Amino acid sequence: MKSLRLPLALFAAPAVLLRLVPDHTASLVLDRAAVWLGEPWRLWTGHWVHFSGSHLLWNLTALLAAGAWLERARPGWLLRHTFTAAPLISLGLLALEPAMGSYGGLSALATSVVTLLALEQLRVGRADRALWIALLLFVSGKILLEAGQSSALFARFDSADIRPSRFAHATGALMALGLWPFWRRNAPPPPAENDPAGIRDGVPAGRFRCTTPNHRRDTQT
Repeated sequence: MKSLRLPLALFAAPAVLLRLVPDHTASLVLDRAAVWLGEPWRLWTGHWVHFSGSHLLWNLTALLAAGAWLERARPGWLLRHTFTAAPLISLGLLALEPAMGSYGGLSALATSVVTLLALEQLRVGRADRALWIALLLFVSGKILLEAGQSSALFARFDSADIRPSRFAHATGALMALGLWPFWRRNAPPPPAENDPAGIRDGVPAGRFRCTTPNHRRDTQT
């Protein structure tokens, strides 16, 4: 439950609050014209804005599950990654979709966190590699399907005028691929409970050398 606190505070609380008080979304949604006029906070806050209860539910379900798992496996990565990836995704979408006037939703960040988690678990895991490979294949397939559709695969919007972004999820996945090497630098080994094979970054976790002032001994952990 502790690993879920940060995802709840970062994503669920503000997104649900904005859904309950929609009058404030106009000043927070990612709006192209407003960003160019000097409102850079929208590059972050636009991800909290959703256009239906279904839109919010699907996004939060994916992001909370992946975010809690990532926070447990690599404490600190979730905050670091989403704070950095959020504005980069927003800028990428403004560049890739010049006809898009505004954007909202956590789905791109969710895709980014899911991709980051799968990549890192593949690197350190042993027994469940098939699961993470399958997850990456699912994300890739979903991105390809969405590129050729004009409607969302799962979420439904309150207005027929709202269209899903064709590049949001692809941009999120690419940000994970690009930032993952930076988060790996000087990263401590993952907690033992997240390493079922008993190997931490290539080092057997079963035995560690312990030194005391009086003697040296091998200690089982």
